[in-house]
Amino acid sequence: MGSALLSESLLSESLAFARLLRTHRDRARLTQEDLAERARLSVRTVRDLERGRTRYPHRTSVRRLAAALGLTGDDRAAFEAAPPRPLGVPAVAPPPEWDLPPVSGTVSLRRLPLLREVEDAVASAATGGNPALVEITGPAGTGKTTLAAQCAYVLRERLALDTVFLDLHRDRRDPGELRAAVRSARARRTAPAGPGGRCLLLADGATDAERVLPLLAIGFTAVLVTAREPVAGLAPSRRVALTRLA
Repeated sequence: MGSALLSESLLSESLAFARLLRTHRDRARLTQEDLAERARLSVRTVRDLERGRTRYPHRTSVRRLAAALGLTGDDRAAFEAAPPRPLGVPAVAPPPEWDLPPVSGTVSLRRLPLLREVEDAVASAATGGNPALVEITGPAGTGKTTLAAQCAYVLRERLALDTVFLDLHRDRRDPGELRAAVRSARARRTAPAGPGGRCLLLADGATDAERVLPLLAIGFTAVLVTAREPVAGLAPSRRVALTRLA
């Protein structure tokens, strides 16, 4: 009896969170694909959450959704407190600022050539002493962030690079403040190797060149930029266009 009541309670809480998520998404006028890209989650994750299929939403995912929805104050606190949690399981802290987002190590066979194309473009430029700028474009839900992060992880090992991740969806600082913050992050990441340390920047969610171009002068070995459409004013050494996987 107690187990049945607990299951009913968890189902009720899951459905309540599903309704809350859908309400906030509708208010923000975002599609599930838009929200998934902003929150750096899969479309399936968002869809399952809105259907109440996920019994225990991951705390990191909930925080990313709250940020992507633009929630603040009491609304954000209520949203983050809404999902049910298994007894005795603590909340998981979000990844530190500037860290690459966690991604699956599995790459679709159809995406593998694109992954290698980006890797080779960066590796070729880096070994030649020239900074590489690669732009990955595609509509919402095509997996731009995932592909770029997978490339960054591989290149970090392949070329012994440090990495800095910049979420342009969430970071709304003006170009000057943003450049100073990213420069500081790069310096902290490469401090043991000195100012000449090799470092890769992944700038996710670019919409204009004004906030990206100043970052190119910081001295990164390579810069990966994701955007829904080619960013006017950028001159990437390689551009990779993604489409939705069938």
